[in-house]
Amino acid sequence: MDNSIKGLLNDNNIKIPKHIAIICDGNGRWAKEKGLPRYLGHKAGTDPIKTITKACSELGVEVLTFYVFSTENWNRSKQEVNFLMNLFIEFFIKLQNEVGKNVKVKHIGNMDSLSSKLINEIKKTEKLTENNSGMVLNVALNYGSRSEMTNAVKSIISDMNNENLRNDKIDETLINSYMYTSGLPDVDLIIRTSGERRISNFLLWQSAKAKLWITKYFWPDFKIGHLNEAIKFYNEIDD
Repeated sequence: MDNSIKGLLNDNNIKIPKHIAIICDGNGRWAKEKGLPRYLGHKAGTDPIKTITKACSELGVEVLTFYVFSTENWNRSKQEVNFLMNLFIEFFIKLQNEVGKNVKVKHIGNMDSLSSKLINEIKKTEKLTENNSGMVLNVALNYGSRSEMTNAVKSIISDMNNENLRNDKIDETLINSYMYTSGLPDVDLIIRTSGERRISNFLLWQSAKAKLWITKYFWPDFKIGHLNEAIKFYNEIDD
């Protein structure tokens, strides 16, 4: 497996997706296979994020979205959820120091259930990177697509009730402007690790025309070579 992006960069026939969205799945199963506690799987899952972010930025991807915690994940054990929330605090602090000057970080999801400490680090990361002109890195944390669309509908109704919006102005472009990803291109390629064949309530509106690539490897084992395979698949499948 080619673990570099040189081949893609040097191939003029390869079209790089504008927006790649990754469902980072299998951390717990990765740990279980190795006889480790689940929390070590989650910790190991932060490593590929740095590698894949750097690779996508160098390839010229415009938007990269990582699905790291869904609205359904609150149903996990309290101990596991608490570990994850603390891990996300560490993760955003690392992003502040490591993301570089060419990546703009955005959180997509609902902040209502997050701790004030985590919210502060998210906002700090967004503020520090808001003027970066390169790739947008979306971190989908406490994200659910149905929740996103429900909130968009509520906001549209509110604007109509306040006479800031007429119903004859409602179209796909307007609805898109009420999404967390407003102003960003739709998803071209979804990558899902761990072999699961589900979308899992992820960017349903934005992925209407996306291509889906699934790998059996768990997220902590995801390498640049897998990213290369996914992008080649994206180029082989007809629109």
